[in-house]
Amino acid sequence: MSDPAAVATAYFAAITAHDADAVAACFTADAELITAAGIFRGPAEIGDFYRQNAFQFEDLRPTPGPLLVDGDRVAVEIDLFMAGATTPVADFFTVEGDRIRRLVIYMAPLPR
Repeated sequence: MSDPAAVATAYFAAITAHDADAVAACFTADAELITAAGIFRGPAEIGDFYRQNAFQFEDLRPTPGPLLVDGDRVAVEIDLFMAGATTPVADFFTVEGDRIRRLVIYMAPLPR
């Protein structure tokens, strides 16, 4: 079994670096990302989602709280700084080997 916390930490490092290719590399070939914007499948589609959406915000910076690990699952609350404001986010990872198999992201509405 892998280290699910290390997998989630690598994902956050890729997000912080605004590196869509590194984000894509965090996911399994059959991964799915579930967000309010839709469901994205496979590393290429997931990388494109970040490239075309999240990384359009130059100030995007996640600050994850403590990682809660239960077997192959990781849950974490995040303060996401984006568009000049901080928004609460919750990520739920399912890890397979050394990659993310499924990630569900819950995000509060952006401040107005």
